[in-house]
Amino acid sequence: MQNSVENMLKSPENKATSSDRLVSDGIGKKMVSIADIDYQQTQVVHVDSKTLLNNRVIAAVDDDPRADVFRILRTKVLQRMRSNNANVLALTGPTAGIGKSLVTVNLAVSIAMDSNYSVLLVDMDLRRPSIQQYFGLTPQFGLSDYCVDNKPIADLLINPGIKSLVILPAGKPTRRSSELLSTTKMLNLVAELKDRYPNRIIIIDLPPLLATDDAMTVMPSVDACILVAAEGQTTQDELERSLRLIDEKKYLGAILNKSAEPQIDSYY
Repeated sequence: MQNSVENMLKSPENKATSSDRLVSDGIGKKMVSIADIDYQQTQVVHVDSKTLLNNRVIAAVDDDPRADVFRILRTKVLQRMRSNNANVLALTGPTAGIGKSLVTVNLAVSIAMDSNYSVLLVDMDLRRPSIQQYFGLTPQFGLSDYCVDNKPIADLLINPGIKSLVILPAGKPTRRSSELLSTTKMLNLVAELKDRYPNRIIIIDLPPLLATDDAMTVMPSVDACILVAAEGQTTQDELERSLRLIDEKKYLGAILNKSAEPQIDSYY
């Protein structure tokens, strides 16, 4: 699986005034179908389409042809996850600065835009959290507060106004990320989320594989993994070292970001 996304995200913005799919909903109840989603218990923060476009979250805009690349990626990912009976997907990369989190956000939004799925987007990059920034959010608490101060997960969840998408932010950056992620409480969290929301796709933004041991700590708890690389930045050695750290049974493929290939025109 190899896709070029950075050039499309940097291309001139298409006029996108339609926001029919940006609605004020949030998270589903425990053990219910997507059709029974109830949003009363989750904090809702309305993120306007201008903020999303300014932050290059284009998968939420129906009439932006640049979103097509994420729809194609969505289809490939979901097909492979269904074939493996998986619903917990992690995205990581060899090093920082390759656009991993932006790809993660757009993939999560694209899946949430499919009426057959709902998505929980979890930021586990505790040292350098960025998921909230793409949505223009400034949450007071996050995942680190769950681990340190026993903040209930339900109090941390945010719906950004996109139907069927809920965000679990990381919280304030911490240098203790490795210690926090390796606690029994945190290691059990993914399994608990999976059991509590069996009809939801859980997408986790992990730290870079070669920077710390944070990603390797979480990897055993996920069902599938995608590696994000950057053309002209990620080396062959970094790719090979990263792939050796990923369970081949969980490896779905790689996404090539920042490609120099020209953008493909939208067919429709």
